[in-house]
Amino acid sequence: MSVNEHEPELNKGVDPETAVTPPPTSPPKKHHHEITWDDIDRSNSPTAEAEIRGWELEPRPWAVFLERIALAIEQPANKLIGSHQLNPIYHTGTIAAFLTLIVGATGMYLFLFFHYGYTESYESVVGYNSLFIARTMRAIHRFASDALVITTLLHAYRMLFMERFRGPRWLAWVTGVVLTAVIWLAGVTGYWLVWDIRSQWITEWFIHLLEQFTPWSAAFVAKMATLGLEGNSWKVLLVILGSHVLLFLITVGFFYVHIMRLKRPKWYPPVQWMIGLIAMLLLAAFIFPLRNLAPADLSQLPQTVNLDLIFLFFVPFIGQKSAIFLWGGLIVVTAVSLIIPWISRARSKGTPPTASTNGKTQDDVYTGNCPLPRVQIIDELCTGCTMCAEDCPYGALEMIERAGNHSQHKLIAVANINKCVSCGICVGSCEYTAVTLGHTPPVSLWDTTLLHLQKAQASAPHSQVRLVYTCDRHAAIGAKPYMSGDADLMAADTAVEVISVPCVGTIPPNMTGRALQAGADEVQIIGCPADDCRNREGNFWEERRLTRRRVPRLKKAYNNEPITAVWVAPNEFEKALHTQPVRSLNEETSREEPNYPASRRMFPPLHWRSYVIAFALLAAILLIQIFLTDIPIPAAAANRTMARILIPDTAVPFNPELTYSPPRGNVELRLELDGEPVYSQTLPADELLTRQDAFYVEQEISPGDHHVTLTLRDEDGNRIVLYNENVTLTIGDVLRLNYFGPEPNLPCDDTPCIE
Repeated sequence: MSVNEHEPELNKGVDPETAVTPPPTSPPKKHHHEITWDDIDRSNSPTAEAEIRGWELEPRPWAVFLERIALAIEQPANKLIGSHQLNPIYHTGTIAAFLTLIVGATGMYLFLFFHYGYTESYESVVGYNSLFIARTMRAIHRFASDALVITTLLHAYRMLFMERFRGPRWLAWVTGVVLTAVIWLAGVTGYWLVWDIRSQWITEWFIHLLEQFTPWSAAFVAKMATLGLEGNSWKVLLVILGSHVLLFLITVGFFYVHIMRLKRPKWYPPVQWMIGLIAMLLLAAFIFPLRNLAPADLSQLPQTVNLDLIFLFFVPFIGQKSAIFLWGGLIVVTAVSLIIPWISRARSKGTPPTASTNGKTQDDVYTGNCPLPRVQIIDELCTGCTMCAEDCPYGALEMIERAGNHSQHKLIAVANINKCVSCGICVGSCEYTAVTLGHTPPVSLWDTTLLHLQKAQASAPHSQVRLVYTCDRHAAIGAKPYMSGDADLMAADTAVEVISVPCVGTIPPNMTGRALQAGADEVQIIGCPADDCRNREGNFWEERRLTRRRVPRLKKAYNNEPITAVWVAPNEFEKALHTQPVRSLNEETSREEPNYPASRRMFPPLHWRSYVIAFALLAAILLIQIFLTDIPIPAAAANRTMARILIPDTAVPFNPELTYSPPRGNVELRLELDGEPVYSQTLPADELLTRQDAFYVEQEISPGDHHVTLTLRDEDGNRIVLYNENVTLTIGDVLRLNYFGPEPNLPCDDTPCIE
């Protein structure tokens, strides 16, 4: 559910501006627990700015590099659309969840018309083309499945460069990695069900996989061949279908764990993206109906085949030595992804203090997994207003009844540091300065503001002063040169000072107004676009506070003051600095004047052209995806001729009803072409007679006209002929030497099969 829909039930806190109290009979006396950001005094701490910097994450260089790549790709799209609101990249997580719903619904419909068996399954899929709804559902199922993989990978990429995988976030990250692998496996089994030439490739791959890592490849091949001859191939397809459905259910389960751990989880994207996705998928299904490939033919090596490179990227590597590098690389990437929450630790921009505060030790606030300071409640200042607990996106704060009768307040906030991600949103939500991070007193935030204000006034005594608050994402990308002094912040006779905090949600709204009273001419907040906050809701809550739609609200006295906000990507910081306030017509003066309340809004009205461009880009991406799922790929392994020997039961050739002596010693299995051996393997006779598993082997042979003989010969010279035929083989042919018993092979050039 979207954050907006929760808004009415979240404004439960006490708004200090609108709270009604009885008129005092004597001069009012401020209680120590009623101190707000308007009342705090400067602590004159020389380390205040360093302490506030200690709240911020020091991003890893590789994370900054990855983010710059993403931002460089996103920026043209944002310019074309004209608004960050319609950038689908910010909604990849919820879009993935919505696509999962589409995949499940269309898959359930297709299941109703599906039949089981090598021939039956293929014919039922071909039959979908004669039904408009079934044909459309199949195409949507395919396109939505591919889009699900793409959006999942994009979402993982964003979480990676935002470093949203450590500490309390490890569960979401690990489930996301496993979820991606499960989605891929589910897609592979979906292609396997069709039993066309693509399914044949998957079968080849699976047999090679079993052969390399297990002793079960021969048994698998034997079972498939036996069930086919018995007319029970439906059992094979039923197992594949069961695996497909089970993997989808596991996907749903992982989505549930991945999302439900959050407070106020979002299950679906904004309505415009749901409508757009459904419309684009329907249009694509109508314009690009799926083509049916040739049915699987086990007597031929698959040649050129149209592949889905999103799910079947491994097919061109089947039977190639390079396959080990492909799978080895994927295994390494997956393993590193799973353990990265513990091998890449977060770094604070400051040094953790060693003193203890409020009876809590350093270890209570700084954990080994994340050196960033965690939330702390200053108990004597807490009024039990519930605002911090309501605003925390991760449930790290809860309200309990205050013990004893020493306070007029019934509730008190309690921190669970194991759920805290050090975002600081709770600091900005507390009007009474009762919440902080680590051991740094909240007053240090005000001290830092005054230090920057004095610095600007001293460097440009005759200029206007603008204070800019921004988050650590902007500080690491666009704002970095301005904070390091490498860029000139003097513009239009205005001195600009940039103050960074973990998240713009850390900023108490009324502290901005007090900064104006202290001498600033303008206050600007530069935060991330909607749904692109590293801390989920920090930018959204701050916008709601500044526009007086969420407590703690910006006071009415500051509402029309020069306090503005710009919500842009981190590489657009310079653009944000030059953004002018929204202007509107003043009906009293009939003149255009700055409209500061409107200049703080995150969601300005959109023009219809923005929607057209956004959906056109979505259509272009979908078109590229469709192209990637239907690329003809020649298989290198197809330029061979193969002989495949299968003996499901190695004791069958030695049937005791046949009149010959049982074999002794070692028995040689020999494959001959025109009297010349091309394959030979010696096995103990006892093993052949008591072997529990099937015998299966592949041997490359030369094409042409051949007389093929497959025999078993013991040490006494007894020979059993399993195959004896003249064949013509071309490149890509498979000579299947399946021996199930002596009856099919009794004629051996007018000689007995047992010699």
